[in-house]
Amino acid sequence: MPWVISAIVSWVVFYVMVDVWQLKRTIFGGIFTIALASLVDWGGQQLNLYKFYDVIIPWAGCSIFYKFGPIFTMGVLFTQYLPRSKALQIINILVGSLLYLAMEILIIQTGVAEYIHWHYLASLLVDIGAFTALTWFATTFNLAPGPDRRFRI
Repeated sequence: MPWVISAIVSWVVFYVMVDVWQLKRTIFGGIFTIALASLVDWGGQQLNLYKFYDVIIPWAGCSIFYKFGPIFTMGVLFTQYLPRSKALQIINILVGSLLYLAMEILIIQTGVAEYIHWHYLASLLVDIGAFTALTWFATTFNLAPGPDRRFRI
């Protein structure tokens, strides 16, 4: 059930925050994130680093509700709100990584995931790498919206 709840909450946040006019570009950030997370989670389980339980509908060893809930929506929103400034991109990567780590900790605490040979700090480093890769992907392929549609600080 935590997988379904996380998907529902993610889609509610997504609905409130998404700019539907930018989806034709930013959706690729979500697709990239699903692909990257699927590879990482499949590999992590093959190496016996962590394990997922009660996956309902499996996708690369994890729940499809997780991949197409928090993972997909976070990828699209991260891409949508990506700042142009490199300094702000670094802050964005750190904030995104910490938010994702917080969600991961909640998933661990619900009992549907377990660290076997893994640690929160290792997750944080992988998350920073993943959000850095997503930032590179979004900027290289010009997926982020222009300055007129961007959230301003």
